Amino acid sequence: MNSSVSRTAPVGLRNNADAFSAGELARLIVDNVWLIVGIVAVVTGLAALYAFAATPVYSADALVKVDFPQPNALGQASKTPEQVVPPTLPTEAEIQIIQSRSVIAPVITKFKQDTSITPNRVPVIGAITSQFATPGEPMPAPIGLGSFAWGGEEASVGSLTVPAWLEDESLTLTALAGGHYRLADPKGRTLLTGAPGVPSQANGVALTMDRLVARPGTEFTLVRFSDVKAIERFQHQLKVSESGKDTGVVQIIYENTDPELARAIANGIAQGYIASHIAQHRTEALTTREFIVGELPKLHANLTQAEAELSQYRTASSSMQAGTEAASYLQGSIEFDRQIAMLKVQKAALESHFAANSRDVQTVNSQLALLQNAKSAFEARFDQLPASERRSADLTRNVKVAEDIYVAMVNKSNELAVTQAGTLGNVHIIDTALLPVDPVKPKRPLVIGVGAAGGLIAAFLYVFVRRLWSSALENSLAAERHLNLPVFGHVLFSDEQARLDRAQSLNLQPAKKGLSGRAQQTGAERITGSPPRLAYSGSAPQDPVLAGGRFLLATDGYDDMPLEALRGIRASLQRQIQDAPNNVLVVTGATPGTGKSFISSNLAVLSAEAGKRVLLIDGDMRRGQLAAIMKQTGAGGLAEVLAGQVDVNHVIRNTGVHGLSFIAAGRYPSNPSRLLSTPRMQQLLDRLGELYDVIIVDTPPVLAVSDANLIASLGGSTVLVVRPSAQSERELEDTAQSLDRAGARLIGMIFNAMPRRRSEKRSYGYAAAYAAASAPPPQQHGAS
Repeated sequence: MNSSVSRTAPVGLRNNADAFSAGELARLIVDNVWLIVGIVAVVTGLAALYAFAATPVYSADALVKVDFPQPNALGQASKTPEQVVPPTLPTEAEIQIIQSRSVIAPVITKFKQDTSITPNRVPVIGAITSQFATPGEPMPAPIGLGSFAWGGEEASVGSLTVPAWLEDESLTLTALAGGHYRLADPKGRTLLTGAPGVPSQANGVALTMDRLVARPGTEFTLVRFSDVKAIERFQHQLKVSESGKDTGVVQIIYENTDPELARAIANGIAQGYIASHIAQHRTEALTTREFIVGELPKLHANLTQAEAELSQYRTASSSMQAGTEAASYLQGSIEFDRQIAMLKVQKAALESHFAANSRDVQTVNSQLALLQNAKSAFEARFDQLPASERRSADLTRNVKVAEDIYVAMVNKSNELAVTQAGTLGNVHIIDTALLPVDPVKPKRPLVIGVGAAGGLIAAFLYVFVRRLWSSALENSLAAERHLNLPVFGHVLFSDEQARLDRAQSLNLQPAKKGLSGRAQQTGAERITGSPPRLAYSGSAPQDPVLAGGRFLLATDGYDDMPLEALRGIRASLQRQIQDAPNNVLVVTGATPGTGKSFISSNLAVLSAEAGKRVLLIDGDMRRGQLAAIMKQTGAGGLAEVLAGQVDVNHVIRNTGVHGLSFIAAGRYPSNPSRLLSTPRMQQLLDRLGELYDVIIVDTPPVLAVSDANLIASLGGSTVLVVRPSAQSERELEDTAQSLDRAGARLIGMIFNAMPRRRSEKRSYGYAAAYAAASAPPPQQHGAS
């Protein structure tokens, strides 16, 4: 055996920021499928609970048609082609009018939407119980929760008036015995008491309750909203939009928990809008008619004067009939003057309502300017007309224009009188709101579907984020990438070992079997399991494979997948040991609880099974437990040999397994590190290495004490036992670096107590089937 160990290259460390591959993501999902199903079930259940517990909301809608607005009451002058603009429906403006305070404020007052009264319920539970209650029949309350409403309560407010400082505040109305009630402010001070149907007034508060059906002690929250708040709440429940594009049809939708109230309010808004529109038309008609009536005497005087001037001119000039050219001039000038005169009247009417620089007045001014220019161009064509004929045409034109304007104003006055008394406008109701049957909120299938989808997304995110941010190693792939070390094998959590442990706890002895599974002879000693393993600092979790066990898997169990994995690891390690500087295999771990003693003891038995001469050494001189696992008693062990108290031949013990010997830790010394640092340890391993094919040394955890580094520096190969979730990546990294600094030859890792993952279920099946089919024939094992 070589007396020195060649140091290997430092262990390569890799960043753990590697992205998940598609295969790893799939395995992560499959391995956590029940966790994902549980999260989805919980979230879907909560969504279903909300869907059925939430108060249903109903929607009622009415349709209103907006027609093209009527022209100005005084008519419109003719426009040039450049002035003609295609008419558009004023739908958007009408929608804003419907949502205005002038329309909805009367509806709020009429339907008492400025007051709210709601029973106080236990969140979620109270909403569920109320679904099963009969209105008007209050349900009994659980003990201690009598102030809450549980369903069946009824309360309606006739009127409520409060001081400004109590507006938008939550008042508490408590039902009393005999149908009475008490109203308190937010601080619990009584404001007034009363009974339904009887107006009550005190402390500036006036309240009339129309109805109150509730158990004595039940509390309600009563709020009187300010005008601004009431309008904001109402507008939040109101939706007004155009149905289709450029249709002029406006849809009025109102939502409420009471279907009857939703219908009534939707119709009330439509009717209030129509009434407001008609009132506006009546006001406009009245104003315009008053203006026309005031102008009629002036127009009549103008007509009389024009007729007199024409009569006088004709008498003086004896002119009776105009020529053809004069007739053409007369006809054209009459039309121009008529339009100009009508525009002037319209301008006068507008100036009585709007400023001179308003858009409507400016539009009339521009039309007047255009007509004046057109009239001037027209008259220029008749400059050669004889003066007498032109004068006659002008006077005749004045009479005709004055007469047309006067007659038009009289007719318009009569028309406006009819409009003022009428009930028609350019808007009307197409469909009134009907009583809704099905609620629009919550949409139960949609809520449950969204809840299931959200739960699935949340479950995936939780699984991925937990894995991404977890410092504990969950699988060997991550360890291989992180430490750049091979993994010799994966030992599943042993159900067989757990069965043996339970049998021991019940004082049941399994059938004595050798390594082949056949019962051993009576005189042979049997290797047993391990007692509970103690933590090195604090209280580490016990290894479920070894905790409380008195049996060893390699001797008391056969057709078990963990045992097959250990056989595969044994084969891999044999090849590594052959290439190592010496035949000493050091088995260690980063922290307590990885199961290194389980691996060491079973590997020793399986190596002996393969025909090797094996020596198992308990190198943990602080809390070593291999003596109990190998069922060896008596004093003397490694500690005594290193101290020079006994020779090694006196501490090598027979295990009852052919080819396997054992050296216990001995009495725990006060300073094991000092003993391991002496040349005796190197000399001992050199001497024993010539007698055995394999020496397996079980050491303390690397991060707990320095003993493992001292022993590993002398061994030819060191293997690290890793247990999923038992140590973090940083702990493994520190362990690898510590062993490297000590000069140890770290050759790889063994993953122990691996959970049975669903993503590898098929592989487990193959392994189990192969293990059962490949059982070796029975053979006899004697004592070494």
